[in-house]
Amino acid sequence: MPLPGLRRIDLDRHRRALLRRFAVRTEAQCRRFVDALGFCYAFTAGPGDIPGLFDVIGTRSVDRMWSWAWQWKDALATRRRLFYGRVLRRKPTYISLAYLPHFYALSGNVGEPDDYLTAYEAGRLSALAREVYEQIARAGPVNTWALRRRFIGTRGSGNRLHRALDELQERFFIAKVAEVEGRGNYAFIWDAFSRWMPDVVRQAGGIRSEDAAGAVLRGYLKIVGAASPRQVEELFRWPPSLLPAAADRAAVVPVDLDGTSGAESVWTLPDVLRAMRPPARSRPLTRSRRSAPAR
Repeated sequence: MPLPGLRRIDLDRHRRALLRRFAVRTEAQCRRFVDALGFCYAFTAGPGDIPGLFDVIGTRSVDRMWSWAWQWKDALATRRRLFYGRVLRRKPTYISLAYLPHFYALSGNVGEPDDYLTAYEAGRLSALAREVYEQIARAGPVNTWALRRRFIGTRGSGNRLHRALDELQERFFIAKVAEVEGRGNYAFIWDAFSRWMPDVVRQAGGIRSEDAAGAVLRGYLKIVGAASPRQVEELFRWPPSLLPAAADRAAVVPVDLDGTSGAESVWTLPDVLRAMRPPARSRPLTRSRRSAPAR
């Protein structure tokens, strides 16, 4: 049977309507935006068509955008009102506390002290990331300056260290817990994720990976309206074997984007599809088509 058709113009309208609901000018409004979406980028929009805070921030001043966003990120993350880290495609990401256990359940961790060794032996962590994690787990909280002195030195490039920190954030081994300033510069303070958010680790222990993926996929499709399986795989970097189970748990429906021959088949949700394709209203008859009054 042919798949239902979806017009690109309706998909774009869905995404614009989602963002029009928000005009963020305060820290509390920033948190409500993240909680409403479940996850988004912390600054600019990015891969997967996921919006960023700058899409809804209530100012046209670029300087003010960065100033507000940086302050809110620091305050909300350090008070554990949400999670901030380089997660989606290693781009600064906000995740609400409601979705955080699902993301952790998909990280491959089970909350054991040797999770990082399992990831390292499987080739998912570099040697430097393993050493950095061991230092943070042993001596944390610890700031980026101290890690640089220990692993890079004063003359070496910090790129390797930042890549290691990105690896550890992406897999929820570490979390940013505060910031520190000094000599006109700043540094993040890091701690082991399991020590910083033990409740999230406990909640994740009761969530199957298939159910976690289904919940995240459903949240993603509510944000973007529709996406192809390839887009989902590239954004979340899930094993291909997990995609069918995620689609089943999320109860996705396949549609043809633009409804034309050869168009890319995408996934959406039944309620989202109904909202994007409202039933056509019957057009009232014009005066000339109405029956003439009886005489």
